[in-house]
Amino acid sequence: MTSEQATESATTGSAGSARPATFRPVPLVALVAVGFVVIGLSPIAFQGGAWFLLFLLPLVPAWWLLRTRTVVDGSALRVLSILGATRVAWDDLATLRVAERGWVRAVRSDGGEVPLVGVRPRDLGRVAEASEGRIDMPTPDEVAAAREHQRELEATRMRIARLRERQTEETGAEGAEEPGTEATSEDGESRA
Repeated sequence: MTSEQATESATTGSAGSARPATFRPVPLVALVAVGFVVIGLSPIAFQGGAWFLLFLLPLVPAWWLLRTRTVVDGSALRVLSILGATRVAWDDLATLRVAERGWVRAVRSDGGEVPLVGVRPRDLGRVAEASEGRIDMPTPDEVAAAREHQRELEATRMRIARLRERQTEETGAEGAEEPGTEATSEDGESRA
């Protein structure tokens, strides 16, 4: 599951409580690549002797893919890394810092920062949704509704602009069809 496909369980969960959202830095489909590495190592590993230890090499990326993630629920943020886990309770959280590059960071009340692995700025709506109201961010549904509203407003502005252009053209065409009220003599002087 990628951060783009983070659980949509909050929208399918019960009205009172949202289910946890899981964000991964790399989709689990990448385990297929690890499988291909194992297949590629097979001819060498089956040579006999200690060569079979080569099969241990793909275990490191497989373990990283399976273990590394950020889980957001109503009680805390949990960041699981390859060797350990960090839990930040909502009461201990001062703010979320959006980095220009990299993951969003949780800033603790004591000033420490924890990178939320797999959480990008575009995922903040899902983080807010899974936090059960502890973070005030627009949810993905609210963002989609706002974008649709913006498109409707832009379409209305375009219709009004076209209508005004037609009205200007019509009034300009009517003004050109009416004969002038001033007549000029042959020597260029105007007569009333």
